[in-house]
Amino acid sequence: MNPGISFRIFAFVSAIVVCCVLTSEAQMPSRYKRSIVEIDNPKETLQVLGELAQRILEAEGISNEKRGLDFGLSRGFSGSQAAKHLMGMSAASFANGPGRKRRFVDESNQ
Repeated sequence: MNPGISFRIFAFVSAIVVCCVLTSEAQMPSRYKRSIVEIDNPKETLQVLGELAQRILEAEGISNEKRGLDFGLSRGFSGSQAAKHLMGMSAASFANGPGRKRRFVDESNQ
């Protein structure tokens, strides 16, 4: 390949890459843009945030300690009873399930 042609191809590709980089940077919003918020009393704000964080941590500890795993046995309704009930309800709602079979009667013949 002719060295002049390869240099031109390299320069052309380099120019395209530079143009692509410049246009992509122009379209991207600034990541480091901050919104300015004025706080009247920053010490009080930090104190309130600290108390809020403390209450959240205390609430998580209480909720995990008080609650136990309940399978319905303490209320007199076992898991197997619930399963049987659900199976019976699904069988009853099934078209070919248990129950009285209805026959289609053609009223035009009577």
